[in-house]
Amino acid sequence: MFLGKVVGTVWSTKKTDNLENLRFLIINPINLKHKPFSDIVVAADVLGAGVGETVICAYGHAARQAICPANPTKLSIEAAVVGIVDRMDIPENESPET
Repeated sequence: MFLGKVVGTVWSTKKTDNLENLRFLIINPINLKHKPFSDIVVAADVLGAGVGETVICAYGHAARQAICPANPTKLSIEAAVVGIVDRMDIPENESPET
């Protein structure tokens, strides 16, 4: 899993059947010093996260399991929002160097 900042939304009117009714967000992964990395990730979102929010994302099977626990193999996704962060407490002297 990783933390990320929602920086945008992906709109797609044509997509495979197993992606219907899914919303996609553009996530900028962040490190624990709240500094963004240069990469972005497109993640499925069923929680309703918005631009500017910090989210917890999962990759691979964990992402598919979070979105469709009954049949995770039917989804064509690689990342999913699994939580919206309310607050992060990281003591200054215990923050890892990144």
